[in-house]
Amino acid sequence: MQDLRWPSAAGGRSRVVARDAQVFAVANASDAGLDFAGQLAQTLAMLDAHLAHVGASRASLLSVQIFLTDFQHKPVLDAAWREWIGDDSATWPQRAVIGAQLDGGLLVEMVVTAFR
Repeated sequence: MQDLRWPSAAGGRSRVVARDAQVFAVANASDAGLDFAGQLAQTLAMLDAHLAHVGASRASLLSVQIFLTDFQHKPVLDAAWREWIGDDSATWPQRAVIGAQLDGGLLVEMVVTAFR
């Protein structure tokens, strides 16, 4: 399979990289002025776009690390996540939620490993 990279606008890094069957991606909101629910929706949509760009999908996720600036948002995250990931436990990835400081007003960021 061909290597694919989707460079970040920030320079010096890629949003998604695929080599052979492996996929590595990062996603966050494009509008840091949104509230948590808005940023989360944009992050999930960006993740879908990144996965599609390299021929992967939610069902091919293996591992997801979710970085939150405030754990008070975790119930909102959990509800949106369950709706987004679906009911088929055969496709659920491993998931970890980590407290972090994020730059530029971001409230959530996701780093994933998948296959294609």
